[in-house]
Amino acid sequence: MQAGELQGSFDLEPGTRRMPLWPMVVGVVMSAWVLDFLVSWLPRGTLPRFGLLVLATILLFAAVMVCGFVVRTIYVRLLPGTPKLATPAIRAACLTALWVPAWALFVETWSLLMIAASVLCLVSLGYFLKRCDLESAPQTDAAVRREPGTPFMFESAPLVRVLLPSLLLVLLFDGAIALAANRWFIASSLFAGVFAGAIAWRAAARRVVEAVPAEGPRAFISSGKQAGIAAAAFVFTVMALLPFLRASPFGGFGLNTPKTMAKDAAAPKSDAASSDGYVGIILLPLTESQKKIVAPVKRELVPHFGVKISEPMEIPFDGQYWYFKSPDKQPRPSARVVRGSSTKTQVRSSDRYPLLMEAHQKLADPLDLGCCSSMDLVVENADQLEGAIALELWVKKLPDAKATAKQRVNSVAPEQAPHYLGTVTIPSSMLPIASRPNASGKQPEEKLQFPIPAAMDGINFNEITVVVRTAPERAKAGAKVAIKKFVLEP
Repeated sequence: MQAGELQGSFDLEPGTRRMPLWPMVVGVVMSAWVLDFLVSWLPRGTLPRFGLLVLATILLFAAVMVCGFVVRTIYVRLLPGTPKLATPAIRAACLTALWVPAWALFVETWSLLMIAASVLCLVSLGYFLKRCDLESAPQTDAAVRREPGTPFMFESAPLVRVLLPSLLLVLLFDGAIALAANRWFIASSLFAGVFAGAIAWRAAARRVVEAVPAEGPRAFISSGKQAGIAAAAFVFTVMALLPFLRASPFGGFGLNTPKTMAKDAAAPKSDAASSDGYVGIILLPLTESQKKIVAPVKRELVPHFGVKISEPMEIPFDGQYWYFKSPDKQPRPSARVVRGSSTKTQVRSSDRYPLLMEAHQKLADPLDLGCCSSMDLVVENADQLEGAIALELWVKKLPDAKATAKQRVNSVAPEQAPHYLGTVTIPSSMLPIASRPNASGKQPEEKLQFPIPAAMDGINFNEITVVVRTAPERAKAGAKVAIKKFVLEP
């Protein structure tokens, strides 16, 4: 056997039973469990670009090591004295485990690409399982299955054995579509993956059946193909890590570029846009604020291009809180508009789909990002649920109020596109519940700092958006967080 190839050479003596292949499944499942635990600790918006590549490599290495260790340990106990017989199965399981990190990351960020990741993972598993199973079969079985002219897998089986597998495949496919339509994407990814794995199992069997007997056993995946699988899995893992990138414009992996986000935010939504009928809630402050900017108060002193502030400038928050659900980008026109406190109002999702929360602050006069070195966000956290709460900060310039609605949607200029300033996790949200202040009492203010890159000098904005990102385990409830003010630092 060559070092870089998976060989079909399970040299079991004639008449012996096939080598068990279920350890491959156990190894992949254990790898998925470990990776799911590891990625659950990754906060969004914290990775540098170089760290993205390093972390992708570490996750792939961890998946392969866990899977390989588990599979080899099982085979050592099942086949004492002949560990080399299991080498192809161990390598095949490790190649399958390369797709596990991307799957776990897409599940963590609630991306539809979790379905594609599960399909890639289970296609590999189904294909390798069948190839290893056929290659490890006794020669008597091989002669029967390699007999030329055999068109089907179940040519001599009863009719029920021919129809039942196909019926189950149809049910799996329909179930995956139905679950995706009802937004049960994790379950849909499992159904789609099992369906794809079964198809790969059949494809692998048919390929061996159609092989010419004179060819003899051969490697069913070359070293070059192994390298291709590893490279593709690495790229897919990097894509899954994009929501964790410090300067990434992605709130979850997809095509949410700043330009498309601006268009989506301006476009009106119909009540039939999604299947669950959730129209959203707009929460207004309890009282109308009389001041927008505390200092400076004179219009001519409001910072513009080339002007730097000499002292901190506070912008009290008196804007709106939005509660809605994907695929909507904002509450619908028929959304409920109420007044209340975001730290005392309980808002929950009407189904298993996560609730999205944003805070929007409009300014009377545009400001220049080059006026300051950073923007501080002062918040109060009265939330008592387990799970971290991260805040994303965006700024943009709203279209001219005199423009028509159609003009505002179709003419999003580059200077009106949203600009991402970073993501910071609220420190108190990471504390144990017993260590947090009582929700009924006065909450201490927490200051989160968002540095402003020098490259953003000259960018004007008159709206600040705070996107609330909660941990997946508590994403069905709105966070009880209040935005108190924004502070521009000199």
